[in-house]
Amino acid sequence: MPLEHLHADRDRAESFGSSAEAYDQFRPGYPQALFDHLLAGPVRTALDVGCGTGKVALDLSRRGVRTLGIDPDQRMVAVARRHGVDVEVARFESWDDAGRRFDLITCGHSWHWIDPSTGPDKAARLLAPGGRIARFWNYHVVQAGLLGEFEASYAELAPTLSVIGRDPSGDVDATDPFGAHSAFTTAPPRTYRWHRRMTAAQWAGLIATFGDHRRLGPDRLGHLSSALQDAIERHGGVVTVDGGTYLLLAQRA
Repeated sequence: MPLEHLHADRDRAESFGSSAEAYDQFRPGYPQALFDHLLAGPVRTALDVGCGTGKVALDLSRRGVRTLGIDPDQRMVAVARRHGVDVEVARFESWDDAGRRFDLITCGHSWHWIDPSTGPDKAARLLAPGGRIARFWNYHVVQAGLLGEFEASYAELAPTLSVIGRDPSGDVDATDPFGAHSAFTTAPPRTYRWHRRMTAAQWAGLIATFGDHRRLGPDRLGHLSSALQDAIERHGGVVTVDGGTYLLLAQRA
């Protein structure tokens, strides 16, 4: 995913707590087939980096994996702890691991906030031999007619933003920092497809959780949100999402 420069934008990286409750409500989780794959081998302990409100950590814990989350935002952590997730407040790069080691590191919608010049080295130290680090992202694809109206609204009201609803699967990946790291062997990328139906209000709630959209400010975001909701209502009031979860996996030697 071409997101390699985002780690330096700390204001954006650490702003998600301002919408922690909405993030927890409107951001989807991840397909169970993904967890089936990640846990196909023996995994007893996991570290969930950028755990947010705990969506990944909860799925791992429910499958019997002893999971620790870390996240730099107290507000996101408060929601995760309310769900019963064990979380420490820290940035990954400066987190004190106190000698702990893990069989699996997960990063759901979070690795692009980690400094690529230091992140892989730290992941190598934290993983037990044979352990794996999984970085994955969800994307949402809407039907062509509705997408055309979305694109027109973005062009008018938020021309600098990426349109949520486009299919990014044909985009060129950024260079994977794990690919050239001597401690890791990378696997071919995988995509897990999933489907979801959302109301206009749910779609508005979803887009409001993305950092670049929140930066529009309440007035501009409100205008964009209203335009998108109007488009959805013209298309029957429901967004049919053909989504995907994109996985990058690397194994520690």
